[in-house]
Amino acid sequence: MDDSEETCYPGNPGNDSQSKGSSRQRQRKSKKSPVLEEQDDELQDAPGTASYFSLCITGQIVSATFPLGPDKEFIFCRYELIAGPDWQLASGPQHGLTQMSTNKSGHFNDKIVFNMPIEVTYKSTSPFGWPQILISVFGQSGGRDESLLGYAHVHLPVFGSRPHGEQSSSLSEVPILTPRCQNMLGDVTSWLLRRQPELKDPKVLLDNLQSKGLSMESYGTLELQLHTIMRGARKLGYNWHN
Repeated sequence: MDDSEETCYPGNPGNDSQSKGSSRQRQRKSKKSPVLEEQDDELQDAPGTASYFSLCITGQIVSATFPLGPDKEFIFCRYELIAGPDWQLASGPQHGLTQMSTNKSGHFNDKIVFNMPIEVTYKSTSPFGWPQILISVFGQSGGRDESLLGYAHVHLPVFGSRPHGEQSSSLSEVPILTPRCQNMLGDVTSWLLRRQPELKDPKVLLDNLQSKGLSMESYGTLELQLHTIMRGARKLGYNWHN
């Protein structure tokens, strides 16, 4: 064996020098400069950029009023919340059904009280397609089948109705609209069957272009009380105070 060749065994000083060098290299790699550590801390502490705003709606369908009295003894409502493609329902039911209520114990045009609670939360990136509530009013007498009395729809309250607060409340009266037949034959058929004409898709009432040409008449009013709280709109550049 040549003298130039060296063999490293445990306990050989050459081994110790190599292990010390590798440990120093690992320590150098593991160390971070103070500037990089400060940048990491700043990134962790930086607030996240808002990608959507949330709209929380609470309230109730209060009552219905018919100036000439309802045609049916018991009245109830079905409601549906409808919004544009940019809106996502985060919590709460999209559909609802009230209890049956009547005013037969009082005057014929007294309020028919429901007090149906509504609580939903939406999130969106754009106000386009602002949520609306579509309500179908039905009636029933005795053991007969239910029949339609009319439709009502309204946009949910817009944030910023109060200039110095972030909470708004609105008590609105919405007309109950009843579809009418286009000709006398339809009126006679409706009278014989004792049923009001119904829309195949009531959502057409939410679009002015699709509802153009519909024959409707006011049958009563529906009272709603809704509260609005919005969060994150200013971060996206929306400000309804001004």
